[in-house]
Amino acid sequence: MPEEVLALFIISIMAFTILSIVAMTFRFKSRNAERSVGSGSSSLTTSELERMMKRAVKQATEPLAEKLDRIEDAMVVAETPRQLEGKRTDLLADMDLHQTEEDKRVEQSSRVRS
Repeated sequence: MPEEVLALFIISIMAFTILSIVAMTFRFKSRNAERSVGSGSSSLTTSELERMMKRAVKQATEPLAEKLDRIEDAMVVAETPRQLEGKRTDLLADMDLHQTEEDKRVEQSSRVRS
């Protein structure tokens, strides 16, 4: 009997080894199949994705940029008279610095008369 047990033991080891090799082969093939499906032609390259993102951002911010330009133009138009008035006042202030106290009194008295 011991020879029969030994033969049965050797046959079971060989069967287990063959089944293990077959199972590993199937797992390897299924993993490769998953990779090939995952990296198909439907994936985007980095440059394509960047271009799509830039286009989307441009489309989203374009109306805001136009509105900002209009607001800036309106502010410039509104600020121009104040800037001119400020410059005119500065010129008058500079002129006043060069006058003496007596010239200032004469100027003030002439303003009161007119």
